[in-house]
Amino acid sequence: MGVTDFLRQARAARQAERAGRLRAEASNCLAIAVGKRGDNAAALIDEAARLAQRARELARAAE
Repeated sequence: MGVTDFLRQARAARQAERAGRLRAEASNCLAIAVGKRGDNAAALIDEAARLAQRARELARAAE
């Protein structure tokens, strides 16, 4: 294994970790939105969707 392979694997591991954190944060946003009403809930749901999308992107990149 060369240095380049090692760096690629390290980057993929960081991306996978971050994807997991973003998925958890998206889940938290949705859980909070369930108890809210109005604009606050809509903003939290929008944020959860953005976080989930970024988590999917990072997970694909980490493969």
